[in-house]
Amino acid sequence: MMNRIFSKKLLGLVGVSFVLGSSQLAMALVPNNVAIIVNSGSTNTIGYRIYVSPTGEVNYVDGKGSNRGKLSKKLTREFFRDVKIAEPLSNLSVKQGCAKSVSFGTTTTIKLAVQQSQDISCPGNEKAQRLDNDVIAIAKALNVVNVPKSQGKPLPPQNF
Repeated sequence: MMNRIFSKKLLGLVGVSFVLGSSQLAMALVPNNVAIIVNSGSTNTIGYRIYVSPTGEVNYVDGKGSNRGKLSKKLTREFFRDVKIAEPLSNLSVKQGCAKSVSFGTTTTIKLAVQQSQDISCPGNEKAQRLDNDVIAIAKALNVVNVPKSQGKPLPPQNF
């Protein structure tokens, strides 16, 4: 009987360490030098996520599915320069009370390592405005858009 209880407890611990291991694996899939652009989507549209590496290699997912791409050296360099200038991202100034459409208003944030910005689509200063312009240019270069919910698929969960 004691053997069975011990075995069940041991199996439970193995399961916990596997879950923790899986979580760490998911976190390890996005290196600290990769910036993640997250657009929330809206009541009527699907958001997107763009993972930008310092080499310009990108992975992205939107309502049309997931894909890979490569940004120009110039756009990549400008984006990471503007992120560096804006650090710490959590202190980036955004407009309070930024008016957005109830049906089509979205929020866009940038995450890099442990830093995360507020909504850069409501820039409160030149640093935030530059990042918003960079994100618009990146999305345009990749043809990433907010797909209407009736025409696309929901994004897979972000596991980190």
